Amino acid sequence: MTPEVMTAHNTRIVVDTSSNVPDALLARYRMIEVPTLVIFGEESYRNKYDLSEQDFYARLATSKVSPTTSQPPPAYFDAYRQAFAEGAEHIMVVTVTSKLSGTFRSAQMAAQEFGVERFTLWDSNSISIGGGWQAIMAARLLERGVSAEVFLSKMGRLRGEIIGFAALETLKYVARSGRVSNLQAGVGELLQVKPILELWDGAATVIARVRGRKRSLQEVIERLHKFYGDRPLNVGVIHANALADAEALLAQAREVLHIDEAQFSDIGPAIAALAGPGVVGLAGCPNDLDI
Repeated sequence: MTPEVMTAHNTRIVVDTSSNVPDALLARYRMIEVPTLVIFGEESYRNKYDLSEQDFYARLATSKVSPTTSQPPPAYFDAYRQAFAEGAEHIMVVTVTSKLSGTFRSAQMAAQEFGVERFTLWDSNSISIGGGWQAIMAARLLERGVSAEVFLSKMGRLRGEIIGFAALETLKYVARSGRVSNLQAGVGELLQVKPILELWDGAATVIARVRGRKRSLQEVIERLHKFYGDRPLNVGVIHANALADAEALLAQAREVLHIDEAQFSDIGPAIAALAGPGVVGLAGCPNDLDI
């Protein structure tokens, strides 16, 4: 049963590593993180635990095979047992979008052992820290204490208002994945064409192509501003092994957007394997929903 009043004391949050919640916030809100799998050929690793972010990028640069990712098997959700053993009455599980990953289904299957009525199983319908922000904002609601009805209403509205945009640095890895031809990638590299990804409604979609790195970063900011206007925002500054560019992007974004809080996060293998190192972007989370 869902508690009548949900609090940080009676409800524990579980996330997967694809949600990219920064480690400091995982610790602050006592979230438990379940690793997704990263696969190079016949070798599989638990993301962040067997294979660090830096080790992943080192392998990506030298591997002859393109890595893939996979949802954690139900057995990896020992996090549930831990949460209940540590006193939780209820668990909220926030996963990467089910449109691109089987993680939500694995979370459902694992919950059956304990009774699904003890869970709020939350498909973020988002990618990377778009889902992470939902977990973070849920934790802040729980700190205040909130009825289950109000909790689900506020979280539902939040889920529908999170969007992100990201700029690719290279087309090399998109070509390796087969999404564009080697010829297209070669011409694009020669002309310094930078695709812009929209992270929205559970998908990562190329929505524009612009010339040059500087213009691509401006495009990310302009598109986020077009969506949110001057609303107060929390933003996730996402990157693929490109922290310096991410910091520069945030500095530029602060001149245009009303940013209350910013969190940096490496975008992780699921998107970095497709888009390659150098990706930078912004994921917006409105901060005017009384959460």
